[in-house]
Amino acid sequence: MLDLPDDIGALLTFDHTTGAVSTREGKRLEFKRDFARPDFSEYTKVLASFANALGGVIVFGVSDSPRRIEGCVPLPDEATWADRLREDFDPEIPFAVRDYQFGAAALRVIGVGPSTHKPVLCKKTRTKSVTSPKGTKDVEVLREGAIYYRYSGQTRPINYSDLSAMLSERESLYLKKMMETLQVVQKVGLENAGVVDMSTPQSSVYMSAEAAKGLAIIDKATIVQEKGAPAYVMMGNVATKEIVHAPFEDEDKNIPMEAAAILSPVVNEVYDGDPAKIHPAQVTKLLQHLGIDKDNRHCLYEKKLKRKYVTRLGLRALENFIRTQPKEALEAFGSKECIARYGIKNSANDEKH
Repeated sequence: MLDLPDDIGALLTFDHTTGAVSTREGKRLEFKRDFARPDFSEYTKVLASFANALGGVIVFGVSDSPRRIEGCVPLPDEATWADRLREDFDPEIPFAVRDYQFGAAALRVIGVGPSTHKPVLCKKTRTKSVTSPKGTKDVEVLREGAIYYRYSGQTRPINYSDLSAMLSERESLYLKKMMETLQVVQKVGLENAGVVDMSTPQSSVYMSAEAAKGLAIIDKATIVQEKGAPAYVMMGNVATKEIVHAPFEDEDKNIPMEAAAILSPVVNEVYDGDPAKIHPAQVTKLLQHLGIDKDNRHCLYEKKLKRKYVTRLGLRALENFIRTQPKEALEAFGSKECIARYGIKNSANDEKH
């Protein structure tokens, strides 16, 4: 995933007085005047082309002629972007979204890094209606099976030479990783080696029965095998030559923004509307306060996509904490003003009783 900088000046050059932009569109940059929902697949197409090339960003809020910072309406939330990208392209495209402020104008930026699983293919054909003096007609935006690639200031289907180079690079990386893995196996010995699958938030382990004999495994809080031996915690069902896996369903994959939306009614109820809701960053503060942030039970962290999920167990733990320890919870996530008002309100209630 592309890490978006703190300063918009790292992405484009502009006059800090007038907002005039001197940077031109290129292989890693595209400007849009505003976000238009009918053009959603135009944007995913550009992001896919970036992912198939060197990565890049779309900056919303810059006019075309003259090129100037004008500001943009809010973009769809991360979940909506993720859903649309999954609908249009495969494999999944990790992305980052960030807002920047220039005076009263807000610039919205979405960016992707180069995909580690090229090529990214289009999964669906999409069209949009375009009106001209000759009438209205449907114009193709996406074509199923197409591979879009970013050229200098342009997104278009990849040409043969670039596709050939992409596939050669993929083959070289595959062989390099294979050789590195074989070197590790050779070093530790084939009979002692296992394989960790890290393609999912909860890793899985594969190993032979012979390799597993040397493991003392903690299973349901009981140490299996001899007492005092070095122990390994295995999350889920243990089976040699099979997956050691604790599956998580879609209901357990709530990004912080979704977790905040689920918890906000609880916060509103417990604190009588002050605060009325909780924000994604505050959800993380609560997780950290309880010591369950990224513990792979209450909160998962997917390294490949650099994405955090709050599980159903995590949501229940946060709700229970807010309901049973409202003062401590508010001190963990609330603003100083909210904490102060809560203290005054509780003091007043105590005096009444």
